Amino acid sequence: MMNNEKLELAIERFYSRFEALNSEILQEFGKTISKFEGLSVSEAHKLAQQMKNGREIDKIMEDLEKASQLSRKDLEELLEIAAEENIEFANVYYEAKGMDKVSYKDSKQFQNIVKSVEKTTQGVFLNLSSTTAIKLLKDNGEGYLKGIREAYEDVIDRCVLAVATGQMDYQKAMYDTIKQLSSSGVKKIFYDNEGKRAYARRLDSSVRMNILDGVRQVNIGIQEQVGKEFGADGVEVSHHVNCAPDHIHIDGQQFSKKKFEKINNNLTRPIASMNCRHFVFSIVLGVSSPLYTKKQLEEDRKNNEKGFEYEGKHYTLYEGEQLQRKIELAVRQQKDLQIIAKASNDKDTISKTQNNITQLTQKYKELSKISGLPTKMDRMRVVGYKRTNVAKMK
Repeated sequence: MMNNEKLELAIERFYSRFEALNSEILQEFGKTISKFEGLSVSEAHKLAQQMKNGREIDKIMEDLEKASQLSRKDLEELLEIAAEENIEFANVYYEAKGMDKVSYKDSKQFQNIVKSVEKTTQGVFLNLSSTTAIKLLKDNGEGYLKGIREAYEDVIDRCVLAVATGQMDYQKAMYDTIKQLSSSGVKKIFYDNEGKRAYARRLDSSVRMNILDGVRQVNIGIQEQVGKEFGADGVEVSHHVNCAPDHIHIDGQQFSKKKFEKINNNLTRPIASMNCRHFVFSIVLGVSSPLYTKKQLEEDRKNNEKGFEYEGKHYTLYEGEQLQRKIELAVRQQKDLQIIAKASNDKDTISKTQNNITQLTQKYKELSKISGLPTKMDRMRVVGYKRTNVAKMK
């Protein structure tokens, strides 16, 4: 069965691909802003028309489509690997029952499970040119979503307006727009069953969440199928350290199928959904020994609760991990802002973001040292970010 560490590594190639796209788009918007600085009103209007008819935004749309096609292919391979590992894990029980081993390639039922999950999961990659957007703000602070091409034209219009109003400092006039772009990033729009816009989430984050859910749904589907075939009467929930409080009572435990179904149906956050890190696999009660002893589970729970003290407050290790994730997100957001500020030649913002990144990184290392939690510096990486010596910029 694919463990969390291996799964995270597999997902990284998806996340990096769309993270790079996010940076590419922010850079293009930043370059657009820089081109209008110092122009006369007539020059700004002329440039705006040229840029709206130019190829820059077309290339972005093409890159979105290429990423979509590559990711659908990679998704198919990943889900098949997840299915094969689940089947290999279950073959122990087939043998114990005196049954022949099974394989993914010889079973239409297993293949259909993967195809069903794939169809649902790959929705995040479909029609990216028409289902991605940027969130901008109106003068009254109200947010609104615009497709990439429309947002690009909106930013061009803002540049022309800043020139036309005779702003003494063009960069200060455009700072809010730069900040809005970096805060938004490229978003994926999701629709409800009636085809109405339901919500939007950052594209790179949506990719990570959907792939995680997809692999876990394959795990569930395959485990349910093999359980039927070898006569499973129970399930075991996987164990991981620093468990969330809403799942601590089932972490690492074995249950009858009926009892687990009742427990899971009453959870606000069902197992294997909404960023849950647990897996569930089919077992034969009384025959299958738990992977972890009661003593091991209790030690991990106590260690989680013991936690640590930080800035005058007690945190469980789970809460410490959540704080790490918040800092990691803040660093990525600052790096996004630096990328677009650099592309638009906004030296003040570059300096501020780099100072913020340094302070946040120091806080992250301090928190990790005090808590004993492992650092995940790769989660603060942003493709396209490079620290800049502002004093040497032209």
